[in-house]
Amino acid sequence: MEAEFRSKETSWLSFNARVLQEAADPSVPLFERIKFLGIYSSNLDEFFRVRVATLKRLASLGEEWKNLDIPDPKITLKQVRLLVSKQGRDFNEAYGKVKADLEKNGIKLISENDVPATLRHYLAEYFRRQVSPHIFPTILKATAKLPKLKDLPMYLAVKATKSDGSGRPMHALIEIPQDLPRFIQLPSVGDTRLVMYLDDIIRFGLPEIFSTFPYDHFESFAIKFTRDSELAFDDDFTESFYEKLADSLKAREEGLPVRANFDENFPKPFLNLILRKLNLARSDSLYPGARYHNRRDLLSFPDFGNKELKYEKSVPVPVKALMGKPGGYFAAIRKRDILINVPYQPFRHLITLLQEASIDPLVQSIAMTQYRLAKGSCIARALQAAARNGKSVFVMVEPQARFDEEANIKWAGRYRDAGVQVQLGVQGLKVHSKLIHIVRKESGHDRSYTVLGTGNFNEDTAEIFADHLLMTYNQEIGEDAAEIFRFFRQSYLKPRLHHLNIAPFDLRAFLRTRIEREIENHLSGKPSGISIKVNNFSDTETNELIHRAANSGVPVRMIVRSMFSLVIEGDCPIEAISIVDKYLEHSRMIVFANGGEPEVYLSSADFMPRNFDTRVETIFPVYEKKLKDQLIDYFDIQWSDNAKARVLDRNLSNGYRRAKKAKPVRAQFDIETYLRERN
Repeated sequence: MEAEFRSKETSWLSFNARVLQEAADPSVPLFERIKFLGIYSSNLDEFFRVRVATLKRLASLGEEWKNLDIPDPKITLKQVRLLVSKQGRDFNEAYGKVKADLEKNGIKLISENDVPATLRHYLAEYFRRQVSPHIFPTILKATAKLPKLKDLPMYLAVKATKSDGSGRPMHALIEIPQDLPRFIQLPSVGDTRLVMYLDDIIRFGLPEIFSTFPYDHFESFAIKFTRDSELAFDDDFTESFYEKLADSLKAREEGLPVRANFDENFPKPFLNLILRKLNLARSDSLYPGARYHNRRDLLSFPDFGNKELKYEKSVPVPVKALMGKPGGYFAAIRKRDILINVPYQPFRHLITLLQEASIDPLVQSIAMTQYRLAKGSCIARALQAAARNGKSVFVMVEPQARFDEEANIKWAGRYRDAGVQVQLGVQGLKVHSKLIHIVRKESGHDRSYTVLGTGNFNEDTAEIFADHLLMTYNQEIGEDAAEIFRFFRQSYLKPRLHHLNIAPFDLRAFLRTRIEREIENHLSGKPSGISIKVNNFSDTETNELIHRAANSGVPVRMIVRSMFSLVIEGDCPIEAISIVDKYLEHSRMIVFANGGEPEVYLSSADFMPRNFDTRVETIFPVYEKKLKDQLIDYFDIQWSDNAKARVLDRNLSNGYRRAKKAKPVRAQFDIETYLRERN
């Protein structure tokens, strides 16, 4: 019997609902709740730009979706609309509580109608000096075509009339400037600190903006558009990738609208005027909401230095094996494999390794994959320094890292200026592996030092993304890493690997073989079990394999952060949880019981069709027993969470796993304690 399969879109929305739960949880510090509201909104924007846009394209193709192993996209779109509408109400409720709690703490969000008389002159001057130069209204005429509107900014639709009712109203659109802060701090009134949305400061200044017109009454309503953001690339090799990317980025700005958010108080005739001009009259693209949109900007809400209303900033636990060792990091890695668990341990260790490599006279070459980098990346600067110091440096830059395409192209140019060899992607594949391969001349022989990761080599995200980095002197793993980099240069030759497995070549076969071995072990009376930690689980073939293993009696434990398309029946022996907390769970890990000799693997890959079939992904073994035991403990601590773990049941109802008599376990805090105690 074929296992039931849930659409990844509805399961992803269930994940975003877990983010919203954090925003509504009164035990979460106030400014962290504000951030979770911003994260929820930012997530939803990307969801519409990518997933809903894709669903709409699939729905327009008739019955073609049946060949893709996915649920009917038209049905999924209806489910999405219902879920987003419900979550919108939940969001507004959570936002209202946050706003009330801000007031309890002496911080008040005010609108243009609430400005104290003592501050009206101050605000008028602020508007003239700081805001007015950025305002360029577009006057709307019934017969004129509406100009192309961007999908990242928010707009104010303005209706201007005369108080005496004479004459025709005027309609205009004002883009909320993105180069100004969304939240403006005003002078305090007594002990109360005041904050205004930039939108409301513009509303306050409407009489001045339109002072040359004979209107004295203004109404304004927020409206925002989300466009299809998928980039299209053809196979024309006569055009440079730079040109194709530039064309595609421009096309993204002009993609078809897939959503219109607007103030639910928007007068219908005025709203319909705008929607008709945008070809957005379809009801499945309209999402009425509250007064404010673009709530992702809540991520930049001023915290006024209130440390007591935020999570305490943790000090990463240094990896003792790398601290103050004679001979530096290379000597330490030769002695034993090194595991870095970020953000609990310093990502800085990787930067130091590359700094040492950039000046070490014995280092011959450095090769790295790049998917997303920090804005002012120290990793990139170390590679540039290495090239200037005469090392052979090669960087596989993935030019199609969604929403980082332009940044990666800029990095490619900087690399080339420094003498770094750059390759932009592999034709037909997206390179998502996280690999660094360093070759050092030791006693006349080339020796490999390899870094393999579950997340990006990005010092910014490493502060909030929970990932693993493995540094190893294992020469056979180094040979495999070198073979993968050879494949990047000569992609017509399949890589020959012995310890690593990569998609799209053998990752599926690797999983199938290991899972079938666990089934055989269980049937033979040997210890068996599968423990999986991934961000997303939405691959039909893997779904069938996991169901088959569980139904054969193999214990299956799953920790899945977001998409979870596997449907757990009432008697299905699969247990699954999701953890949303202070850090973003990003690492991928698999533990196989293997008849009593556990195997532990880390990976860059989620369990989604694209990760198996159209991406270069790496899964790698952890051989050193001490590190294997540490990762098994890491998984077990997370599995024991009864504070922030939600049970992934059949309906994805997001119920918290609570154990009344059990010791409280909050995994992200307990992992930090575990690492500190064992350092």
